[in-house]
Amino acid sequence: MNASIINLSPAPLNFDWGTDGLVLWIEELDGADSLSGQMNEVMDRIAFAIELQTGWDHRTDGNTLHPLYGYRLLLRDASGCWNAVQTDETGHYTGLTPLQEMDYEIAYEKVMWMD
Repeated sequence: MNASIINLSPAPLNFDWGTDGLVLWIEELDGADSLSGQMNEVMDRIAFAIELQTGWDHRTDGNTLHPLYGYRLLLRDASGCWNAVQTDETGHYTGLTPLQEMDYEIAYEKVMWMD
């Protein structure tokens, strides 16, 4: 009898992020194009980092908005194209809108006009 071991753990997260005015950009660094499937985890890590920088905790501080609230989010995938990251009113990931742009400035302008 042969046994196989199947590893179901997701690929490790390998990304960079930063803010540019009202836009928060996320860039996939590993080239595996696996980040879009793990956006909830990515956004949780970024939100936690923002809270560490600001000292706020949206879970316990009353009347505090989610750390990503108000930002427009861009994801640069492994192919180099920018995507608009869609969130709900609580700051959680709901989907991607491909912008089909390689140029950050154009993607920035497009995401600013999206609802």
